[in-house]
Amino acid sequence: MTASGPSIGSVVLDNPFLLAPLAGLSDWPFRLLAKEAGAGLTVTEMVSSTGLAHRGRATLALLATDLKLEKPFCVQLFGKNPDHLAEAARVAVDLGADLIDFNLGCPARKVVNSGHGAALLKDPPLLLSLVRALVRAVRAPVTVKTRPAFAPGAGATVFELLPRLADEGVAALTLHPRPASAGFSGQADWSLVARLVEKSPIPIIGSGDITGPEEAVERLRQSGAAAVMIGRGAKGRPWLFRQCLEVWRGGTAREAGPAERVATAERHARLLGEMMGARAPFKLRSVLMWYVRGWPGAAEFRASLCREENLEVQLGLLAELARRQELGFNLNFPRYQNTRQL
Repeated sequence: MTASGPSIGSVVLDNPFLLAPLAGLSDWPFRLLAKEAGAGLTVTEMVSSTGLAHRGRATLALLATDLKLEKPFCVQLFGKNPDHLAEAARVAVDLGADLIDFNLGCPARKVVNSGHGAALLKDPPLLLSLVRALVRAVRAPVTVKTRPAFAPGAGATVFELLPRLADEGVAALTLHPRPASAGFSGQADWSLVARLVEKSPIPIIGSGDITGPEEAVERLRQSGAAAVMIGRGAKGRPWLFRQCLEVWRGGTAREAGPAERVATAERHARLLGEMMGARAPFKLRSVLMWYVRGWPGAAEFRASLCREENLEVQLGLLAELARRQELGFNLNFPRYQNTRQL
């Protein structure tokens, strides 16, 4: 690791605290918030290589970003057609991607049942041919994100695949240390990350069950990983990356008070408004709840939020909840008339 952060191929990161690719979380509004908070790298939601190869409008929308703010820009692809993967990587690089990540670990049933994600661990020859197609298609570094195995005793293990992936030109590997068959149940076994680091000729990034800054720094140091990737732990907490840096630099993590929470939630809402237009209030019904989890009155806030289709009214509800949080009391939540317009 350099003084500034790990290197992945030719790309040098600012620090080792990275935002994981996660459907429903790492869209560009949240990526920008994480980057502003100090994330060393942000990664897009999983993008279909077939959709991107054919330049589908919905797929291209997943890559929307402000490149001035998000550099380095990493696109995660999934797929099982080498031609589609190669073309998708070229399209992503043409759009400004500095890194290409290949998903070999998604355990979602619909992904696995279609032969994508973690299912590829059961077919090493196909997996390696896909990686080869990606590496040969672009000059940008190609990384992979995977699991230790599809299931105990099923398919190849990451320890068996690692030297072959390195030989194919993979620049770094991210390990989420649960078998794919476990989904997100149980505990991530970070001893597997440490074992992989010892054997690896390429940088290893650890991911899984990081919920706080002290834990992130401890996992980084104990495993010897080049970086750690944070997904669900950052949900509604993009300031977690700022806290990680505070601890990493020898300080104490500063808690986010109600004012910072609300300011961040409002910025998130307005970025979603830019991205989604009239559809934004529907997504905000869940997104705004991320930021007020555990607050008195949150249940009433949710009920009022779900009746609204107007972004400004939703933000008014949020401001009222924050005011009550700061004053330390909880009254019946106001009921606003549904205006049915953005």
